[in-house]
Amino acid sequence: MSDQRYLRSRTRTSNVSTVVGIALVLFMLGVLGFLVLNAHALERYFKENVRVELFLKRDLKEVDIMQFRKELDTEAYAKETRYVTADEAADQLKQDLGEDFLGVLGSNPLLPSVELRLNADHAQADSLKWIVEQLKKDQRVQEVAYNAAVVENIDANVNKMGLLVLGFTVLLLFVAIALINNTIRLAIYSKRFLIRTMHLVGATQWFIKRPFLGQSLWQGIVGSVLAIGLLVGLLQLTNRYMPDLLAFTDMPTLALLFAGVLLLGLLISLISTWFAVRRYLRMNSEDLHWS
Repeated sequence: MSDQRYLRSRTRTSNVSTVVGIALVLFMLGVLGFLVLNAHALERYFKENVRVELFLKRDLKEVDIMQFRKELDTEAYAKETRYVTADEAADQLKQDLGEDFLGVLGSNPLLPSVELRLNADHAQADSLKWIVEQLKKDQRVQEVAYNAAVVENIDANVNKMGLLVLGFTVLLLFVAIALINNTIRLAIYSKRFLIRTMHLVGATQWFIKRPFLGQSLWQGIVGSVLAIGLLVGLLQLTNRYMPDLLAFTDMPTLALLFAGVLLLGLLISLISTWFAVRRYLRMNSEDLHWS
């Protein structure tokens, strides 16, 4: 009776350690996945805040300006437009400089303008150059101003960060697979003689593997749910103390992240269990004592 209790206790301990190991590894992968998805949203945010200043001719009528804005809003590259009058521009410049420059000049030299924000897909160096060239041809536009270096820096930095994150993701994925595989193999190691005995008495490989695969499926589900719970807790803490980090995250992105964690947990658990049981089925009796 005491031996049965000891065996049950040992089995429970093995199952708990396996689930905890899976959960912690998936949690680390989930954090990295969140950073990757959030970095993409952050890139889109910066690109959609690229602004092109269209300075209009001074004698342009209000109705012509409104017509110009309507035409811009229908363009595929336009996300949003904002009309800034000459007086509004003067007030903003006065705040930036901290002094009234109009009192010195006597008149307002600033031109009215339309501030154009681009869609992220068109906030590329080549696309932006083409857009600016087309806008300069408009008879209502006096001058077009934009910061080309900002767009180039966004693309360059995003590409470098993408390669770095991709390399780290691949490395961590290998580590995760190795850790989960090792944890499951250790759990099955204690049952290697039972596996061999069942095989010797004529049980088919599928009959032997089925209960282990069922158990690993359950462990993968529980470990994935625990990992998702830890991620939700981390997101709540982040939202409480550093809400700006979640400003670019939406529910579809989080749903994709959680689904990825669940799927990865199930796949790694099932595949690791399949190969671990298969390994002990192919061993001879002498190797089982030294494996």
